[in-house]
Amino acid sequence: MIRRLIAGLIVVGLGVGVWALWPRGDSDTTPTTSPTAVVSTTTTTTTTTVVTSTSEVDTTTTSEGSNVVTTVEEAEAILRELWFGWFEGIYNQDEDRIKEVVGTQAMLDAARDQFGVMEFAVYPAPSHLEYADSEILRADQECLVVWTNTVVSGFTTARTADVHVMRYWEGGWKLASLWQQKNDLWDTDCEGQLEPPS
Repeated sequence: MIRRLIAGLIVVGLGVGVWALWPRGDSDTTPTTSPTAVVSTTTTTTTTTVVTSTSEVDTTTTSEGSNVVTTVEEAEAILRELWFGWFEGIYNQDEDRIKEVVGTQAMLDAARDQFGVMEFAVYPAPSHLEYADSEILRADQECLVVWTNTVVSGFTTARTADVHVMRYWEGGWKLASLWQQKNDLWDTDCEGQLEPPS
């Protein structure tokens, strides 16, 4: 009796194991990112974990160890995390947090100007930032430029259409500048040495 019970359990266990390992259609091997991903690139394709002051966020890299962004989804994920860091820094009046996501003194100064001025209904979260009709205007090893409609909700309410210029510096993307029109002179912000904020 006990041998039959044990044999039955083994058969059931094997059946569940085969079912769990059985392929379910074609698998997609392309890199993916979640809406709350911080995109951080290195010279090798890796997955790391970054801990922010609010939660643990998984990061991904672009394919083949390159930091060139190839999809709108990747660009939006980068934007979401950079702007989240900017707003979180303002909420906490934390210059060090802002310096993690900005690459210019002008972007740091703009955040400082909002200390004690910007009102927040709740603590900011990456999910409060949504993007629509995004278009990559430039994407290379050192500069990423994205035009997008941004909708901020939850902690505050705002809707803008802007060109976001990001520079690759010290192993990650940083906010460099913000322009209103696609045909503005944003390309000048992609040239020259990036001067980090102090």
